[in-house]
Amino acid sequence: MSYVPTFLQSYDPKTDNDLYLPQACLRKWKLDTSTLTVQFGSKTACARVTGMERSGLTLIRPSLAHTLHLPMGVPLLARYYASQQRLVFGPYLGVLVSRYNPQSPAAPFGPFTSFFDEIADVCLRRGGIVCVFRMQDVNWKQQIVHGMVRHNEKWRQTVLPLPQCIYNRLSRKREQSEAMGDWIERCKEFNIPFFNEQFLNKWHVHTALENEPAAAEHLPQTVCYSGLTDLKQMLEQHKTVYAKPANGSMGRGIIRLRRTAGGYQTARLGSATRSFSSISGLHRYLQNRTNGKPYLLQQGLPLIGIQQRPADFRVLVQKNRKGEWAVTSMVARLGQNSIVSNVSRGGVMIGAAQALRVCGPWATGTRPTVATLRSVALKLSRLLEQSLSGRYAEFGVDLGVDIRGRVWLLEVNSKPSKTASAIPEAAREDSSVRRVRPSVLRMLDYAAYLCGFPRTAKRKQTGKKIRRR
Repeated sequence: MSYVPTFLQSYDPKTDNDLYLPQACLRKWKLDTSTLTVQFGSKTACARVTGMERSGLTLIRPSLAHTLHLPMGVPLLARYYASQQRLVFGPYLGVLVSRYNPQSPAAPFGPFTSFFDEIADVCLRRGGIVCVFRMQDVNWKQQIVHGMVRHNEKWRQTVLPLPQCIYNRLSRKREQSEAMGDWIERCKEFNIPFFNEQFLNKWHVHTALENEPAAAEHLPQTVCYSGLTDLKQMLEQHKTVYAKPANGSMGRGIIRLRRTAGGYQTARLGSATRSFSSISGLHRYLQNRTNGKPYLLQQGLPLIGIQQRPADFRVLVQKNRKGEWAVTSMVARLGQNSIVSNVSRGGVMIGAAQALRVCGPWATGTRPTVATLRSVALKLSRLLEQSLSGRYAEFGVDLGVDIRGRVWLLEVNSKPSKTASAIPEAAREDSSVRRVRPSVLRMLDYAAYLCGFPRTAKRKQTGKKIRRR
């Protein structure tokens, strides 16, 4: 490991030295007492460094700490780059959000507060710092952020440098603002990795994957709904078609269309079924419902389920401590109705293996395994990243399994919800005990990797007894 844990503590400067490091660190890094560059986030300064006998602690001159905006009493990691004679403190993760309430230090992020609390808890345990901020909190000229940092169970506004990497959690509306493009360019200017760059449009996902042979076999037929011809062709080829908003989420706005003996039938959440004798009447209805918003028409699939309640599989795929895609969690969602399976729409979560065992009907003896679903989600994530611009670190991949055992891609979400009620990992036996969810740990593993503090794998216990001599 090329870094060491440390606490920063200011001292009364009675010598010419700016920084006192443990002698063990100097020996580890083969560092003689000298002048070197010290960095925290975007801030750097020259410092005279010497050693001391105490371990696990770094003493810093107050003026140097002020220049670097280094917080005191926070567990950090220190890494030395010998070729540059540079000492870097971190990891320092910034999280970009649309809003927060600084007047509510216990819960400034509303229903997302538990998510940020977990991030801060892990940073406190591992070493590192997280700062949550808005676009307007950044002063690019001064290279500082006036954001929220958690200390002693409370979130407070603090001035820090620009972070070592940024995790994008902006809302869709805020992300589409004109300022966003300039903001991303600024990150590139300062060489700040910015991940989960944007929400994914369903049509963009489809077009990004449809030319990939390894992905095409998992894609339902999908067209961008632009007129009567699209609707007519889709319903001629498929008895059931789903109309989906290109930018929708949580099942909002989805309409099921069916070709019947007497014409056509529609169904959507919260509304009675409607029938139409002609395709033109159905088209006029859809035009009124979509109200000019971009919609897709997607092939209806005979998915497995229970008593007309469809099942799908949400696979959370994230970048790990090596910067590689890995499956963090998987859960099956059983819909409350025959249109969508979203938990936010009354669906329930069950284990993926259990769903494959109890759902049906099965038209053949071919059934995918949990390992198959994991493999498909990983494959699609890799292919999607290759086809998109920008940097991504997590995808919520929704898969469906039809009655013949074929695995289909239903949707990809680049910003899976982080509210406690919407996350499968958050369904805990005792909700009063805050346990850090695996997705938080993996996201922080990737952030540490980007910051230059990659975590090493834990050694596995072999179970063999050590013979003492």
